[in-house]
Amino acid sequence: MKEKRTTILAAVSMLAFAVAAAGAEDRGPTVTEGPNAIVATAPGYRVTVQRVPYALSVAVGERTILAHGGAAAAFFVRDGRTHVLGAVQEWRSGVGRLDLTIAPDPPGPPVEVALTFREDRVEVEWAVPGGPASRLAESFSLAASGHWYGGNVTSAHHWPLETGEHVLDPFLSTSNQTSPAWVTSRGAAILVDTYDPMGFSLNHGGDGLFTFNVKDTRRLAYRILMGRNIAEAHRALVAALGRPETVPPRDYFTYPIFNTWIEHLTHVDQTKVLAYARKIRENGFAARLLEIDDGWAVRYGDQRFDPHKFPDPAGMVKQIHDLGFRLALWTTPFVAKDAASYPLALKDGWLVMDAAGGAPCIVEWWNGKAALVDLSNPAAYGWFLGELRRLERLYGLDGFKLDAGDAEYLPAGCTTFGRVTPNRYTDLFAGLGRHFAVNELRVSWRVQPLGLVERLRDKNNDWSLESGLGALIPHGLAESLIGYPYFCPDMIGGGLDSDFKDQAYGGMDPELFVRWTEASALMPMMQFSYAPWRLDEASLRIVKEYAELHRQLGDYIFALARKAQADGTPIVRPLFFRNPEDEATYAIRDQFLLGERFLVAPVLKKGARARDVYLSAGLWKDFWSGRLYEGPQTVKGYPAPIERLPIFVSIGDE
Repeated sequence: MKEKRTTILAAVSMLAFAVAAAGAEDRGPTVTEGPNAIVATAPGYRVTVQRVPYALSVAVGERTILAHGGAAAAFFVRDGRTHVLGAVQEWRSGVGRLDLTIAPDPPGPPVEVALTFREDRVEVEWAVPGGPASRLAESFSLAASGHWYGGNVTSAHHWPLETGEHVLDPFLSTSNQTSPAWVTSRGAAILVDTYDPMGFSLNHGGDGLFTFNVKDTRRLAYRILMGRNIAEAHRALVAALGRPETVPPRDYFTYPIFNTWIEHLTHVDQTKVLAYARKIRENGFAARLLEIDDGWAVRYGDQRFDPHKFPDPAGMVKQIHDLGFRLALWTTPFVAKDAASYPLALKDGWLVMDAAGGAPCIVEWWNGKAALVDLSNPAAYGWFLGELRRLERLYGLDGFKLDAGDAEYLPAGCTTFGRVTPNRYTDLFAGLGRHFAVNELRVSWRVQPLGLVERLRDKNNDWSLESGLGALIPHGLAESLIGYPYFCPDMIGGGLDSDFKDQAYGGMDPELFVRWTEASALMPMMQFSYAPWRLDEASLRIVKEYAELHRQLGDYIFALARKAQADGTPIVRPLFFRNPEDEATYAIRDQFLLGERFLVAPVLKKGARARDVYLSAGLWKDFWSGRLYEGPQTVKGYPAPIERLPIFVSIGDE
């Protein structure tokens, strides 16, 4: 009886807590007014609104995590004239929100600003009177939030972002994954969840500010998400972005991917593909995924195998399947004017048109000039997807590598059926990947919930920190931080064809290739294109050993992939995810964590046979020797001969 009574009392207590919590939410934050500030205190955080001039700051406990900065915290531009949001004239506290009426400077009709308070975020929205403004913008102090990360992958070699200068205006989904999302070391994140044209700058001219804007609109809306540290803020950000609806097949996380690109460029054919597949097996690689890259079709836009290069596609696919591979094809949204599909697509209105609507919009891409399939038109989308499914059905293909789709290929002046913006066009193309279990893309804006395989952009065949091997880790970490956990590093050794055209496949630096393989082995996926068997025997042996290590870790990596779907935690993480209180971790761009268990410190400098390794707090075991180290400490000159990837295992997380 006592046990039953205790259970009943516990239930009543939980009900009372729920009612009280609901009542607190109904009442909203406690709002007080001082001489020059309005303070809204919500459970867990506090928002202070400076009245003259308007500016807001957010604090968790006693620590400020985000604050407006600069002479103009919020402003809009209309007819070439800048209007700053000046003095707060009135304020009203409602259920879970604070409404502000603000006088602009120079004087004009007031601007209405609404702050809505949620458990882990504040939603900010304001609108200008009259018609659209050319831009609405806000500026935040970089220093108030600590270190900054996110936005776009290709800027991440500035790690953290404030160590460089960034101006992306317009801010487009071009070259690699981007997202209007940033996260900071003090536990704040900003999400500007829009497809409207926008731009941002960070530390422009050393101004110490993060400034973003949206264009040609009356309304600006964004979310400030928060946590006690950067890992919690990231968790809130990913929940807002949307956790993956699905997880790519296990093979992606266990076996290396092979692609024909660097090995054959566009000179690919059936004989070469089959020979490449057989060589993979002959050299002992346990691979399950093979991709045929550019060059398989007669014309861009015709989803048909070139019969001269591929006389028996069905037979080829069967042989590849018999060798134990799934097979994917490369494709883009371009339709060449000499393609057989061009007249049909033009007649049926399935192409993006010029401003007048009388002719297709012809864009220039890296392989010439072409029209674009208007994916905003449901009929055109259905036709394009139908063509891919026809290939899948006809030949037994397993999926597609989606290339291009970059926002820059929908230039100003082009018109679409759905009047979509360039960033929205990118995601329409990227979204095709959800129809195929085997998929890969390299450009996106806001498709985090789709759980697609997101490849890092092509890297140069060198050691550079900006676009070569040295960029691999910060670019991959940035991709994880903006909500894309299922990333694939670029092709091992680099994927830019211009670096290989004059090498006749004999110029690959074996040391670079080996170190690139080592760096990729403990990432979510690894991908080969340049044939490893072209290396010397010693280098090939090392490459195979690390491909095997990746396979052995497949179950662990796949479990991390499923965890990313469940709670948004990245597979590969910066060191500060484990120890967010450790200031030293925020500048480390050449190490990463694989889950909680492994700390990985690849060698990224040519000729190096040792490197310093930073171990954060905890007990660590050398993966190779078993020697124990107590963190935090920097292990100076850790031995790293060519065959050795520095790896440490967290004791207690094994």
